Amino acid sequence: MTGWRRPATAVTAALAAAALAGCGSTRAGGTGQPPRPVTLSLATSAGYPDGTWAALVMGGSATDFNNFWQVFVRPAGAQAAWRLATPVGVASNGGIAVAATGGPSLVAALLPSQDLSFSPLSRSTDNGAKWTADGLLDTPLAATPSALAAAPSGGLIALTRSGAAEVASHPGGAWARLATERSVASSPAARSCGLTSLTAAGYTASGAALLAGTCTRGGHAGIFARAAGGGWAATGPALPAALAGRPVAVLQLARTGSAEVALLQAGAGRTASLLGAWSTDNGGSWRLSAPYPLAGAQPRSAAMAGQALGVLLRGADGTTGRAVTVTGPGAAWQALPALPAGTTALPAGAVTLAAGPAGGFELLSARLSKMSVWAASPGGWTRSQVIKVSIPYGSSG
Repeated sequence: MTGWRRPATAVTAALAAAALAGCGSTRAGGTGQPPRPVTLSLATSAGYPDGTWAALVMGGSATDFNNFWQVFVRPAGAQAAWRLATPVGVASNGGIAVAATGGPSLVAALLPSQDLSFSPLSRSTDNGAKWTADGLLDTPLAATPSALAAAPSGGLIALTRSGAAEVASHPGGAWARLATERSVASSPAARSCGLTSLTAAGYTASGAALLAGTCTRGGHAGIFARAAGGGWAATGPALPAALAGRPVAVLQLARTGSAEVALLQAGAGRTASLLGAWSTDNGGSWRLSAPYPLAGAQPRSAAMAGQALGVLLRGADGTTGRAVTVTGPGAAWQALPALPAGTTALPAGAVTLAAGPAGGFELLSARLSKMSVWAASPGGWTRSQVIKVSIPYGSSG
């Protein structure tokens, strides 16, 4: 069961009252124009060495604080099933950010709202079966899917709502300032791209910190690696000539296996395109997918499964119109079958893609207290699993 327990201290009392914000925002823009906001939901998933995790919102009305975000995990193995793996003891009304720290270890951070001014963290060493409260980020975590990142050594980076990047050497460790949006934007590495915001944090396989954001000047994606002597080095990929004049937003960033993977949007509106980007040399060089013309659609939720990317797109009517995937560098985007009936109108946080047990993608959707897993086939989608979750309605009002 996810919800809250009667606190024993003033700190846990404050945590139990948390209501969390649910959608992240990034930016993208048309040529020569300031970027316009693009919302990307915190509903997402990613593969890690021992399995796949996913985050979705369940329950009722967000206005009444009856929407509770949940974490689900499917351990590695072709026969493994999804199971509920949400940290207990804290109301999760708005969002949960998850990062893998190696093997079966995960870290989760909750986004504050209402009167809470900090983000509590929890740690699991067994694929989310048990969680331990593990410190606080004493400022609100940013509401972006890649606001929390973990290094192979256990180090953490957190993007905050104020535009800063904080770093801790290990879960539960003290946080220190790594950079601010302004300090990165004013660095020689970022001046040429016109960095306007930080949208994602990450680590390379060697443990070097990565920060990424939105650039108003076209040509390169705004991905920056922490240099050995301090400062930042621009490592983001150059765009193809057809897109070189467009501003670029890094919508999501993650390390999956031996590769760093990024989801990019070049331009805005009907001329915008999605691209996947992959680096296998610690961010030193990147290879791109073919561009996918959005033609007026907007990315709604993204998932990373090994080197594959999956994106749910919002149509002009505001519903989730379709899903597209790309398998790696140089590949073209492919459309998945039409989404299952009843899932297209779900709130942005209630549906996402996730890695399938035998490759490809599954669809995860949540309605009230029921989470459904859908397996794709050439003929459409088949519901393969249902998980019922006890929702603590009224506990956060």
